[in-house]
Amino acid sequence: MNIGIDAKPLSKNKTGIGIYTAQIVKKLNEIDRENTYFLYTPKELDIDFKLNDNFIVREKKTGKIGRVLFLLGLHKKIIKDNIDVYWGTQHYLPRKTKKTKNIKYVLTIHDLAIKRLKTVGAISNTIMQKIFLKPSIKNANKIIAISEATKNDIMEFFNVEEDKIKVVYNGTNFAEGILLTEEKKKEIEEKFSLEKNTPYLFFLSTIEPRKNIETLIKAFDYLKDNGNDTLKLVIAGGLGWKYNTVLDLYEKSKYKNDIIMPGYISKEEKEYFYENAKCFVYPSLYEGFGLPVLEAMANKTLVVTANNSSLPEVGGDAAFYYNNVLDYEELAKKIEEVFNLTKEQKEERIEKGLEQVKKFTWDKCAKETIEVLYESKI
Repeated sequence: MNIGIDAKPLSKNKTGIGIYTAQIVKKLNEIDRENTYFLYTPKELDIDFKLNDNFIVREKKTGKIGRVLFLLGLHKKIIKDNIDVYWGTQHYLPRKTKKTKNIKYVLTIHDLAIKRLKTVGAISNTIMQKIFLKPSIKNANKIIAISEATKNDIMEFFNVEEDKIKVVYNGTNFAEGILLTEEKKKEIEEKFSLEKNTPYLFFLSTIEPRKNIETLIKAFDYLKDNGNDTLKLVIAGGLGWKYNTVLDLYEKSKYKNDIIMPGYISKEEKEYFYENAKCFVYPSLYEGFGLPVLEAMANKTLVVTANNSSLPEVGGDAAFYYNNVLDYEELAKKIEEVFNLTKEQKEERIEKGLEQVKKFTWDKCAKETIEVLYESKI
């Protein structure tokens, strides 16, 4: 088959969808030499592996407005390349025309936060979803949902029949941990003014309202007020949209000097922060999957997260959950519960976390994804 792929997420500083697309393309590149893949992108690819000869990049650089024009003109490109199946990796598909009627469309839906929350992303993304999401879902022959929670949302909000949707879970790089040297650890500690063995909470994701970082900062202040004098908070991740509320609360915190905001961090820094955190805290308002929860557990880090959307699917019985997502006192008390675990209880939860992680691999994700691409042709 000739398989077209939306490769726009394969750009620099990848977050959730970029990591997802990169990992699956990497696995397909390793296991599939029979099909020909066409990677369509309005941006330069940024990947850390060499593409085989059966992968062809169709790149046309555009600006922000050009992104819409690129999508609107994409149907012409896939017709020209004799595409059999086109896979939209991030909610959007090319237009359906008489000339594309024989091309099968597969669409990945990562989340429908736009339906669950009033404000969830940049205006440009909101407009894109309002224009293109509904027709893309309608035109898809098969839909990949990255969790049961997302599948249920698709069925609820778009009245899609269940047999059109296949749940394919994300993976995590469980077996690809980076072995940090003592020299590298010292370098990271000096860079972020962290003394060795300093207790800290760790958060990692894009800085935006949906991640509920304000509640985390309030919980941190509460913990500091109640005797956790040496505790620090690391809030890592690139700035998304409407991040000013987070920065304002950070500036107002009387414990501002104990809050570290390193921005987008390297793989080595991410590994360090996971491995040495007292616990990983992820109080998100809504997640289609919640990859950082798996990453934390893969690094033997205890996890406190919100009891909503897909997060209980991902965390299983290994994570600690709190129920009222905006209640900073409840979050703080759940974190204290983790602090008060015995050594044996901690080891038991860590082991549960490692077992939970094994359920989610990129090999499995890639194989199930290509199965859906084949099924769309039937």
